Amino acid sequence: MKDLSPTPLMTARPSRRTVLAATAATAATAATTALTVAAPASAAPSAPASVRGGGALPERYVVPGDRAFPTGNAHDPRTGHLYVGSAEDGTLYRGHVTEPELRPWSPDGTDGRSTTSGMAVDRAGRLYVGGADTGTLRVYDTAHGTLLARLHGVEGGFINEITLAPDGTAYATDSFRPVIYRLIRSGGRWALQRWLDITRTPVDWVDGQHNLNGILCVGRHLFTVNSNTGQLWRIDRHTRAAREVDLGGHLLTNGDGIVWRDGRLHVVQGNINNTPGLTPQVAVIALSAGLSRGRYVARIIPPGGFRHPSSASLVGDRIVVVNSQYNRWVAGLPPESLPFTLSSIPLSDATPVTSTPR
Repeated sequence: MKDLSPTPLMTARPSRRTVLAATAATAATAATTALTVAAPASAAPSAPASVRGGGALPERYVVPGDRAFPTGNAHDPRTGHLYVGSAEDGTLYRGHVTEPELRPWSPDGTDGRSTTSGMAVDRAGRLYVGGADTGTLRVYDTAHGTLLARLHGVEGGFINEITLAPDGTAYATDSFRPVIYRLIRSGGRWALQRWLDITRTPVDWVDGQHNLNGILCVGRHLFTVNSNTGQLWRIDRHTRAAREVDLGGHLLTNGDGIVWRDGRLHVVQGNINNTPGLTPQVAVIALSAGLSRGRYVARIIPPGGFRHPSSASLVGDRIVVVNSQYNRWVAGLPPESLPFTLSSIPLSDATPVTSTPR
């Protein structure tokens, strides 16, 4: 395999959408060892006054269209805007967190965009949009809707979820190629670097299947989940050393988007692999003070359940989770239910668990 050291990437020809389902791993028994819960590594961005406390927010957001199949989402706490992308045709939607309906913001085909995956918004209001198996990552100025950068990853890759470090550096997973990207900006120029060669780490990798998916920066560390094996990994951003987080045998099978609040990871689990007995949920993991161990302590499921949840964002005291119905899209089937929605659930609604569901 050619060297994947941190150098800017050459432009790759976008591939056609050939999404492969991952091989599921059965979840194991949860650990019962008590942990010292980690304190927040940094303060969360302040929410606009209108959304603090979360009481006035809608319980769901509607994404228009009968073929939207929403995937990623991102919240801009400066403006209160919520962004959502489509897997079907690349449309970007936007709405305000206090309003129950989103509207098309950037239509399909804009800047060559034909599909989307993970999303993130930085402190300057720039929107980062993954391009799934087109292997692209785009950056937009949300004030004017203009494209700031379009970058390409490894040939045949699937740029999936995106996270932002406190210094503004963006990191992204590639689910089909063993690499984590770093996106940097210097002197007005953007560069997408092959920051970490996964083959040089202990991370298990299965060619041809979804591997690394959700990614989140907490202080000097990146957390990423392998949706194929269910393992959670911690990567030091300074040394690039990767270490599996000890979850006491628990596996985050089909893990997707990840968010962080008060020493706890909230990991979205869909069920693209149709794992028997696995109920789509958000798993709440309490981390140790050293961020090396975790314990599955609670789960979040809205009334009526999820419809194949994918990504998540935090809005005030709520978690907003996309009901992507991606499992239907992958199989070429129509949506199971309409309209497409995002569930908005108070974090306080998490249900404590005493054992691990499969």
